[in-house]
Amino acid sequence: MANWWWKADYFETCNCAYGCPCNINAIPTDGTCQAIGAWAIKEGAYNDIRLDGLKLAQFVYWPNPIHEGNGRAVIYIDEQANEAQRTALTEIATGNAGPGGPFEIFSSTYSEPPKVVFGSMQLERSNKEANLKFGDLAHAEIEPVRSAMDNSVADVHMVLPSGFIWQDAELVNTKLCEVNADGLKFRHENSNAFLSEVAYNI
Repeated sequence: MANWWWKADYFETCNCAYGCPCNINAIPTDGTCQAIGAWAIKEGAYNDIRLDGLKLAQFVYWPNPIHEGNGRAVIYIDEQANEAQRTALTEIATGNAGPGGPFEIFSSTYSEPPKVVFGSMQLERSNKEANLKFGDLAHAEIEPVRSAMDNSVADVHMVLPSGFIWQDAELVNTKLCEVNADGLKFRHENSNAFLSEVAYNI
């Protein structure tokens, strides 16, 4: 089994209501799960291959609660990665590199192996706002959650001590998320989003 680890900024959008019931092993808001998870790696390695400064994302869809399976995924990897780094990130993201983050767990719920795509990726964050762009295949806008009463910005953190994706995340709003990848298309807006910093296998 490979020895891998990283520290990264994490971005997530999904179609659930704020907080996402899946995080507490409840049923997703509308019974299905569609999401983007993206990592901007600050520093990390796969065996002796450094991954510093690279980016990775997964577009995922389940027609039912995640634990019931039938999932589909597209793995999107930073085109700036060299051949060795691409192989390393593919092994991690498909769950073949073993435990750490969601990858091995999610891969056990897919009905077919994920498609792997290499392309340009932008993950930009400013406070409670973020813009995510994955070539021509997907994009998302994240913004603060605002009060329905006075439009003030909500300052909310969720803490999950045993969370396998993140343990502490800022709860924000998906203004819009669209995915138009081969075999995987979905769209959601004004729904749950998270911004976090994560450390896997450290």
